[in-house]
This record gives sequence, structure tokens and C-alpha cells, in this order.
Amino acid sequence: MASVAALSTAVWRLLPGQLLHHQSWDNEEFVLYNNLSGDTHLLDAATLETLQALARGDAGVAALAGALGVEGAAGQARLGALLAELAELALVEIRPC
Repeated sequence: MASVAALSTAVWRLLPGQLLHHQSWDNEEFVLYNNLSGDTHLLDAATLETLQALARGDAGVAALAGALGVEGAAGQARLGALLAELAELALVEIRPC
């Protein structure tokens, strides 16, 4: 995995072909089906919102934080950590150069 500094300056995107099929019964927790791997994931609303923001276009952590209303360095650090976790789940990736 890349260094923390590299992750904070990276541009992130959904994996190509990721469709974000999801369902919720309470608008707080979402079941997301990864059509590329066949896995299902239980996500909170903020995580789904992050994925949906990336579906609208590739973004770096700072731009994504602005779009999501995440404030401060600590918020951006948490967002960067979330993106790294989503990469481990094969939902997002760092956009190749």
C-alpha cells in the first residue's frame, strides 16, 4: 500500500464497471452489492455518499472532502482512511497516471 502522504494527494475513482447496487430499509445502513467481485457489504450512509460522489467523478481527498462537507485536517485524514478501506474491499482505486 502507498504511503499516507501519497494517499492524501492521490486521485481516487470507483473501479471501472462498479455499479453501486444498494438497498436500505432505514436510510442509515445500506447493503451494497459489488457487481465486480460478487461480495456484499454493510455500509453507513456517509460511506455510501462517498462512493456516490466518486461515481460523479474522480477526486482527490481535498476535493472529495469539499463535496461532502468534511471539514478540517482530521476530517480529511478520516476520509483518506475510509478510501483506503474501500480500496481493500475492491470498490475504489487510485486513478492510474
